[in-house]
Amino acid sequence: MVHAEVARDMTRLGAKEIVDWIRTHGEQVKIIATEDYAEFEALRAINPNMRSKGRGEQAAAEVLGYEIDANPGLHIILLFEDSDIRNREFVRLLPERVTASSTGDLLHELEAAGRIQSSDRILDEAAAARGRGIEAQRQPARANRRVPRYASS
Repeated sequence: MVHAEVARDMTRLGAKEIVDWIRTHGEQVKIIATEDYAEFEALRAINPNMRSKGRGEQAAAEVLGYEIDANPGLHIILLFEDSDIRNREFVRLLPERVTASSTGDLLHELEAAGRIQSSDRILDEAAAARGRGIEAQRQPARANRRVPRYASS
């Protein structure tokens, strides 16, 4: 589902770069068929204008659930770009052993650990290169990032 969302409109900012990266690094990328994607395709067969809003996140949570169930000792860090995802239901639906972190949060942590000089400089460069609003990424998430999560079945 995530791959389909990215590849559906190759004129979108960054889509070509992502698809090219996947082609170049195919051994590092595993595209997994999900029930969410199958449902979307079935609905899109009925209505070609069907939107996929939120389905990428749902499919990602589905795959994370499969991986967590299959690997009892696995702990996952999910890195996301969307600064507003902290406020979305998606984060609360992640399995317990998945920690969600925004790009901005990761940069702040790297700066605090002395691994990079300035998270703001990197965010400024990203905003200039991509023309994206990144102001929300400048604000670190709450110190306690734990959120209620569902129990894996």
